[in-house]
Amino acid sequence: MAERDLKLIGGRLERFREIRGLSRTAVAQRLGIASEELADLEAGRTPLRKEWIETLRDAFALDPAWLLGGRAPEDL
Repeated sequence: MAERDLKLIGGRLERFREIRGLSRTAVAQRLGIASEELADLEAGRTPLRKEWIETLRDAFALDPAWLLGGRAPEDL
């Protein structure tokens, strides 16, 4: 995946987290990672793993199509 794509995805993840009022620590704990690793995801330095995308979908109702492709969600 291109660096630009990672940054776009990371930015969407950060925006979602902030809109929902979720702390970086809370989301990281749900994903089973350190908050520093989530910061790297949001900055586009680390690619998302499939299992993290599934956890985000299941735990936070995050639309994977929006996260990965930018398709506008009906409701954040």
